[in-house]
Amino acid sequence: MSKKNLEGFAKPVSREEIPVPVDVGLDDGYAAVKLAWYGPDGSIRTFSVPSRARQGSMGVGSLFGDDGTMGGYETDGERFTVSPGLEGEVTRFPEYNMSSLARILAHHALIASGFAGKEVRIASGLPLDRYFRNEKEGKKKDEVRISRKIESFARPVKRLDGGEMARIVHHEVFAQGLAAVVDWLVTGREIRSQKDPIGVVDIGGQTTDISVIGPQFKASHGHLRTCDLGVLDVRDILGRRIQSSHDVDKISDAALDEAMTTGKTRLWGKDVSCLSECQDAIREIESRLANEILAVFGKEASGLESILFVGGGSHVFRNLPKRFPNAKVLDSPEFANARGLLKALSLSGKR
Repeated sequence: MSKKNLEGFAKPVSREEIPVPVDVGLDDGYAAVKLAWYGPDGSIRTFSVPSRARQGSMGVGSLFGDDGTMGGYETDGERFTVSPGLEGEVTRFPEYNMSSLARILAHHALIASGFAGKEVRIASGLPLDRYFRNEKEGKKKDEVRISRKIESFARPVKRLDGGEMARIVHHEVFAQGLAAVVDWLVTGREIRSQKDPIGVVDIGGQTTDISVIGPQFKASHGHLRTCDLGVLDVRDILGRRIQSSHDVDKISDAALDEAMTTGKTRLWGKDVSCLSECQDAIREIESRLANEILAVFGKEASGLESILFVGGGSHVFRNLPKRFPNAKVLDSPEFANARGLLKALSLSGKR
């Protein structure tokens, strides 16, 4: 990509010049939906909501609360309630990105971030093993799966309070590992030089994408892997260990959130420490992730220009980057894919 391609990209604009529709990078993760878009001054704004929804209206007909993070929706004849405090439906299934649950959560994130009644062009992602498919002559884009995701997001969704939805007028799908590299290389109107391949470790809720991306954003198909390990595995282990240590039958999502964030939670009417259980759970999954990363990069890790650690799991598995001298943890790594998707969409030139 040359500087010529960057003409007009990420140029600071006045409020009157904000393009309609608005470009939005949308990372519809198993644990959270993250959004990124350009503000009036050309800077990137971000927003996130937990991926928690349950079937049924549960008496909720509108968005409410100071942050507008709760609401009721209907799609394909099913009603859903979205709220960060809910015991959410399971998102950890292979076709999640094509599901009515993912569709509801994506639309909810757009509304909660202020895009109700507005036209948006979105870019979303797919894990590498679902974006590419194996063929005799090599891996190619899985056009069928990409089309299915676009079609799924285009299906009608309505708010139960009758309010306006965001109107998706254009949707492109990119590979998540490539999006993270776009975020790293493209800064404002400039693009970093890249001489050697870049490794990407994208740690999400359900999966970790490990890839090697050469110059000109070319994926090395011999170095692509999506492994079913992520932050939600830590939550599962932590939940079981807290149950065992403190003699409880069930741990709520809210209690696990607190335990993961602070190392303590409230049980039996008391504040209890679960720091050791949390650290043990992180170490267990971290060790397995390290083996997966080394299996992909192998002895070539030292020849990589950088190894980018992105995704919300980069906050959790803080010791992983320390194993690699060329590791870089991006700023706000949980938004790296959303920012990269936004930049890729803006650079694609499609309208």
